[in-house]
Amino acid sequence: MNKKGRKILFLISLIVFVFSGISLIYMKYESYNNKKINNDVSNRLSQITEKESSYSNKDSTDIMQSLLEINSDIKGVIKIDNTKINYPVVQCKNNEFYINHDIKKNKSKYGTIFVDYRNKLDHSSLAGQNIILYGHNMKDGSMFSGLEIFKSKEFYNNNSTIDLEIFPQKYKFEVFSVLVVNEDFDYRNIYFQNDEELNNYLKRIENSALYFKNIKFNSEDTVLTLSTCAYDWKNARLVVQGKLIKS
Repeated sequence: MNKKGRKILFLISLIVFVFSGISLIYMKYESYNNKKINNDVSNRLSQITEKESSYSNKDSTDIMQSLLEINSDIKGVIKIDNTKINYPVVQCKNNEFYINHDIKKNKSKYGTIFVDYRNKLDHSSLAGQNIILYGHNMKDGSMFSGLEIFKSKEFYNNNSTIDLEIFPQKYKFEVFSVLVVNEDFDYRNIYFQNDEELNNYLKRIENSALYFKNIKFNSEDTVLTLSTCAYDWKNARLVVQGKLIKS
């Protein structure tokens, strides 16, 4: 290779190196920024629920108002012990927007943990619903990537609860199933009209589950479904489900 050719090759290599470095820095910044934003919102929401407060409490109202000024779609927080999952939860009029927008509604590949738009979150109307939350399985360990640990039978057996706060109420769910299924698997039913409909749904879940716990259900019970992408095969979904046991 002549001198000119070596020079061109060097310049190309330099450009690739610089571009890769910039991309890496941006990825690190985006990861840091996403974590900072979500931690700030989750911590402020926790201040409210720790006081067992309501909208009539001025301090709590002020905190909640400051969050609603950030984003009026904020509904609460999801937390799972012994994982990194401790994130604010939002809901809007569709299931597309928060796939690629952060808690401040800025474009972000991290998205935000969001509730299916079909769910009604009034405390009095949770019965008979399957509350579905969606989040990305990010390779830096953030968002719903923490659900991956439920594939471990040991973890599943020793970590049986999920905490969901829908302001101002606290809910606790007992984990009863872990699934890795195709994207088109029918686990997204929102309402159960009667016991037969619920039992048929649970049978489908049990037949496809990695782990399944036989616990008593009726159509007035509330199910929580956490859904994220899985890397087991193309278009796979990892799904963790729980039954409401305390509110």
